[in-house]
Amino acid sequence: MTGWDDLRFFLALSRAGSLTAAARALGCSQPTVGRRMAALAGRHGVALLERRGGRYALTPAGRRVLRRVERMEREAAAIAREVDRLDERPQGAVRVSAPEGLGLYVMVPRLALFRRAHPDIDLLLVGEAGVVDLIRGEADLAVRFVRPRQHELVVRKVASVSFEPYASPSYLAECPRHGDVLLPTEGLVGYHEELSAWPEVAWLRRQVPQGKVQVRVRTPLAVRAAVVGGAGVGLLAPYLAVGTSLRRLSGAPPLVRELFLVYHRALRRTARVQVVSRFVMECLGAVAP
Repeated sequence: MTGWDDLRFFLALSRAGSLTAAARALGCSQPTVGRRMAALAGRHGVALLERRGGRYALTPAGRRVLRRVERMEREAAAIAREVDRLDERPQGAVRVSAPEGLGLYVMVPRLALFRRAHPDIDLLLVGEAGVVDLIRGEADLAVRFVRPRQHELVVRKVASVSFEPYASPSYLAECPRHGDVLLPTEGLVGYHEELSAWPEVAWLRRQVPQGKVQVRVRTPLAVRAAVVGGAGVGLLAPYLAVGTSLRRLSGAPPLVRELFLVYHRALRRTARVQVVSRFVMECLGAVAP
């Protein structure tokens, strides 16, 4: 009989498209994914996925069962959340997803204090650029700069963050000006073209209309590294400039972005999640202007 433990391998591979990526998502080895998929096909005499152009794609049989398997995934996550609610003690594992820079520079310095205060809670902080799916249980809590709209999620605004232009002393020495004023012709550290919808990209285009992008990157931490290296002017949150010699440039209004703490509505009475939620909110309160 095929159960959820078998079908989650099919689901991961259908989404990832490769054995390596599916294994990473499942936390197992690539050969394990291959063996489980081969066993699933052998048990039913039909393949749910097939190789096409170096990637795995759904077969007609796979397309027919995918929606049912996704429903099983949602039900499994709901059962896990319901079981969690039965335990009112603040103990167990909690996974928090946060933007990489915010996690490393704002939350990590406070983790040791949290662990001393709550030794029974296994808090895992994951710094990442992508947006995790809380409904599928990819994390228990998430910190986001974009407000989600799903009604299953609890959303709390916890801070407003002002992003401002920064430059290194070496860059400013190469491009002299009267005071630390932002010029319309700056050399810029910008984001990759695939991220053109980001508000930071629109801000740079508006405030530095004649600027030339010297370096393109995909994450705020990479912007920080390039700006510290003297590559140009970059838009940074203030916590990314702490501990550096970067200088904030004046003459343009900041880009203000709201920061949200998000978790599944079913977890709002789970003790360990609420303890971690309060910790995260205390951390994020420090980034408000």
